[in-house]
Amino acid sequence: MRKANELLSQNPVELPQLLQANAEELPYLDYYFHAVTSVFLFHELPESVRQTAIEQCFRVTKPGGTFIICDSIQLSDSPEMELMMNNFAKTFHEPYYKNYTADDLVEHLKKGGLNQIETQTYLLTKYSTANKQA
Repeated sequence: MRKANELLSQNPVELPQLLQANAEELPYLDYYFHAVTSVFLFHELPESVRQTAIEQCFRVTKPGGTFIICDSIQLSDSPEMELMMNNFAKTFHEPYYKNYTADDLVEHLKKGGLNQIETQTYLLTKYSTANKQA
C-alpha cells in the first residue's frame, strides 16, 4: 500500500487515496461510490463473511450503482475442473477455497439486495456484475 500510494502520488493531476480496511466494516458513508469492485477477495473469506462483505458493498454503493466481483471460477461454472479446484485448495493452503467453489455468489448478491446480476467466465476467472436499484 505504501509503495502504491507513493507511485500514485507522483501524478500531479489526481491524488487517489488507497485505504486498507476490513470488508466487514467498510469505513465509508452510505451511498458513497458509483461502483465497487472486488478482485480475488471472496475465495479468501469464510462463507458467513462473504455475505457481510456483500452487504457492506451494497451499503456504500449509490442507488443505480454497480458492484463487480472478479474471482475464481466455481464448480457450477466448470464442473469438469473440480479436481483442479480441489488440488488448488490443498496445494496453496487456501482454507476457504473449497467452500467458495461450491458457494452460490448469485444468491449472496440477491440476499444482499442487489439485482440485475450477470455472470461471465473467462478461462479460470468468474465475473459477477450486479446493480443496486435506483
